[in-house]
Amino acid sequence: MNQKSFFLFAAFSITIIFSFLTSYAEIIPSSRRVIWQNNIGIPGGVPMRTTISTTINASTYGNGASDATSGIQAALNACTANQVVLLSAGRFLIDSTIRVPSSVTLRGAGPSQTILDAHGTGGGAVVAFGQDATPYRTNSVAIVAGTTQGSTSVTLASAAGVTVGSYLLITELNDSTFVTIKGGEGSCTWCDGGIGWNGTRALGQIVEVTSVNGTAVGIAPSLYIAYDPALSPLATPFSAGAKYAGLEDVQVYMNNTGYTENILMNGSAYCWVKNIESNYTDGDHFRAFWAYRCEVRDSYFHDAFHHTPGQTDADVFIADKSSGILVENNVLRRMHVSIMLNWGAAGNVIGYNYSANDFDETAYNVVMGDFSMHGSHPMFNLYEGNIATSFHPDGIWGSNSHNTLFRSFLTGTTKICNPLSGRSPERTDSTWWACQANRAVNVDFAGRYYNIAGNVVGSTDLLQITSYNNGKNKIPAASMIIAPQYRSYDATTYSYCFGYSEANDDGTSGTYPEDNRQPYTTAILHGNYDYASDSTKWDPSIADHVLPASYYLPGKPSWWGTMPWPPIGPDLNPMVNKIPAQVRFENGASVINDRMPEISKSSLHLAFINSAGIQFDLLAACHVTLEIFNASGRRVVTLVNGHIAAGSHTVYWKKKNCPAGIYFIKLDAGELAETKKLMMVE
Repeated sequence: MNQKSFFLFAAFSITIIFSFLTSYAEIIPSSRRVIWQNNIGIPGGVPMRTTISTTINASTYGNGASDATSGIQAALNACTANQVVLLSAGRFLIDSTIRVPSSVTLRGAGPSQTILDAHGTGGGAVVAFGQDATPYRTNSVAIVAGTTQGSTSVTLASAAGVTVGSYLLITELNDSTFVTIKGGEGSCTWCDGGIGWNGTRALGQIVEVTSVNGTAVGIAPSLYIAYDPALSPLATPFSAGAKYAGLEDVQVYMNNTGYTENILMNGSAYCWVKNIESNYTDGDHFRAFWAYRCEVRDSYFHDAFHHTPGQTDADVFIADKSSGILVENNVLRRMHVSIMLNWGAAGNVIGYNYSANDFDETAYNVVMGDFSMHGSHPMFNLYEGNIATSFHPDGIWGSNSHNTLFRSFLTGTTKICNPLSGRSPERTDSTWWACQANRAVNVDFAGRYYNIAGNVVGSTDLLQITSYNNGKNKIPAASMIIAPQYRSYDATTYSYCFGYSEANDDGTSGTYPEDNRQPYTTAILHGNYDYASDSTKWDPSIADHVLPASYYLPGKPSWWGTMPWPPIGPDLNPMVNKIPAQVRFENGASVINDRMPEISKSSLHLAFINSAGIQFDLLAACHVTLEIFNASGRRVVTLVNGHIAAGSHTVYWKKKNCPAGIYFIKLDAGELAETKKLMMVE
């Protein structure tokens, strides 16, 4: 009888080195994307302000016993430019809205230490940035020249009132060849911002004025798309309501008293939210309207009192032509939708976020679109390096186009648990898999010109889920379905769906005449691995099979640590590595400065007798995953996935049904990772 045995092929960790070039591999034509690098977020990064203008002690207000709103606001209003109002550790009762003015940082002692205990009523935000600023339609002027894609100068019919450092809203009338406000549930007449155009100008962007010479106006960034002179392009000048204002190191704790959002940027520029915890929401966690080059980073957004559509999407919401926004390195959990781009949001980057466990409280088996577009016409947005359940630009309220999904891992299912509404502890002792509408990448009927490259789509979890979690009837998996083919709601899972309407649209009932193939025929699908077909597919018309490491970062960022970079892609082995946001969450530190276990070293020792005894040593307790991958980078088995105490540990791999060949054993311990290569022979 033949007996399988193992031999150590290489007793050292494998390191893959990438060269970061200033030019990108031409897998995505330049006309279908923009230059995100150096055009998103705050130039030079979030300022680190060190001068404290005022320190406010929680004890002054009885550690949450009396309202601290006016005291905090007075300190912010009196703060010298480029300084900090520091909140001590403790609880601060907030009964209305705090407004952070330009060039001021509101900082706490850490998200687990400084609590903004929100009890206001009547809508609005707990924290807003400056004064709300909205473009006025009546200030619009015609653009008479300079409307080609990539232009950095436009000629206006009049430049009166346009000044360097102010902003222009650039729009045109809807191009009916790919822009529509008509969606599956009606026409989105508010999708151009509700400022009087009645939905006729859904596409556009915001630019900053860099120079004024007569009627010639320099702008940054360049025009994302060619604006057609026949479609009456307009520039609408406005000034930012706040610039260079920041919120850092606090927890916003909600109590279901009627706020619209926890945090609001309305007409803000170069503002930021960093290292905060948004603990439940009455409506949305964060909203940005008419915003320019702001950042939401290193934070933890989770839970809501209600998980339903509309005013309680419990999301990070970016809308109204907001441009150049960077949403990076966040943990987003148990929301209705994690990040939603709406109403013309353009040129934004959603990068390296960890999203999981989203659900609808009335349809709690349904996969929600963690990354959603839900109202005409988001364009030229980049989703890179994220780990999430589903990518879903829907057609509920119109079209979207020219968005890029790159080097992300979309699992196609997620675990859900009670409570489904209200505030109470998670019931992690009783969880279930989302088992309806399992579609990892789902571009609805109004999507056009999508770039989908370098992703890992689906998961072993998706392949293993059973019908309504009955534990016995495994749901079949399909790689792709394209309208008007028949699409199942709960009897087949899909890596990709293209061209359908509502979630219950089966493609054949005739209820949704808008179904069409164009979302698929206009898309680029290149270098994506999907679990259903167990293969990586390349577009035969694209000769270049070199995937760039990033489309917006010049190299591995300084905050990445020692973890593998880039983390995700079919050109890697394994194809999916953890990202920092995921590691923070798994180690109980979903924000940056909550303490994580300090692991200075981890070692992986392999011993082979008749079965593979895999030994690893930890100097500190942490979350550990130990996985085995085959030569193609597909995970074969997860041996360990949980919090492990310090010390020496041994686990065993039952090698049943594993053919001879090369395998990789990968240990993730905290922020460290180690990989060993093995060869198994008969």
